[in-house]
Amino acid sequence: MEYKRMREYTHEEFVNLVLKLNEEELLDLSANYGGYPVLFRMALDDRISHIPFIQTGAAIIIRNNKGEILLQERTDRNKWGLPGGCQDLGEDLRMTAIREAYEETGIKLDIKDIVLIDTLSGESRKNSYPNGDIVYNNTSLYLVDVSLEDASNLKGDSETKRLKFFDPSEVPENLMDADLIKSYLNYINK
Repeated sequence: MEYKRMREYTHEEFVNLVLKLNEEELLDLSANYGGYPVLFRMALDDRISHIPFIQTGAAIIIRNNKGEILLQERTDRNKWGLPGGCQDLGEDLRMTAIREAYEETGIKLDIKDIVLIDTLSGESRKNSYPNGDIVYNNTSLYLVDVSLEDASNLKGDSETKRLKFFDPSEVPENLMDADLIKSYLNYINK
């Protein structure tokens, strides 16, 4: 089935669409058009869209051979952050990290190469979207080392303004994921 981009639907159009779909079609819609949390938030009535929502997802520290970490400058907020995003329904969080890394950087990763650093939640993971949605993210943070070849063939998606490797102690001030980077620094300094 062909769909418009989620944010192109009016609330009423979107609710009417969702009412017609079975579970398999809803999974297809969520996987290909913004992810399940976006689908869920879009279905909320505008009068209650300010209710905070819990999202589960993953982020990944992609480290090059110089020890620098890859950050993504996001188009929706003009802030830097780690590659990552929301878990799709039924998806293993390790696969979430791998999928998001590929979508946002063009780097293909193997599940056997990633290492879980930490899981972060609570106030430090509170986030507000430009449309006013408020979420508390439960984020599994992973680490992977990449080759020079992988690090030189970067390509972002529509969420990516640019990609750049930074020394972890010299990340930009306009940072979304300071808590995740702090967790990474604690991990490497153990």
